[in-house]
Amino acid sequence: MKLVKPQPDRFLPRGVVGGAEVSAASVGATSIYMSVIRVEPGARSRPHYHAQCESACYMLSGEMVVSWGDGLEEQLTVRPGDMLFVPPHETHVLYNPHPSAPAEYVVARNAATEDSVEVPWAG
Repeated sequence: MKLVKPQPDRFLPRGVVGGAEVSAASVGATSIYMSVIRVEPGARSRPHYHAQCESACYMLSGEMVVSWGDGLEEQLTVRPGDMLFVPPHETHVLYNPHPSAPAEYVVARNAATEDSVEVPWAG
């Protein structure tokens, strides 16, 4: 067993902020990744997908607009208490429309790493 305590903020390559996580790097996990992620007010992630895993998100606070699809034409809003499933290879962008409040969510994946691939042509 390993206890994971809150960690300092770190900016993830896809443009969101992470802190403590359960992963291969932090605890030696082999098939799970879990983290609390924050999207700053007015911030937008870079277009990305997760190549080898499914993701499940639980919205803690704030609001996030998620765009996906071939041209990012599909859109939905995730609010506190909502859960979101993201299949592998689904290019998506996260946007926090609030001018002053961050959006925070818990993400869990069936992979032990971040597994994020940026898609520059999708933005």
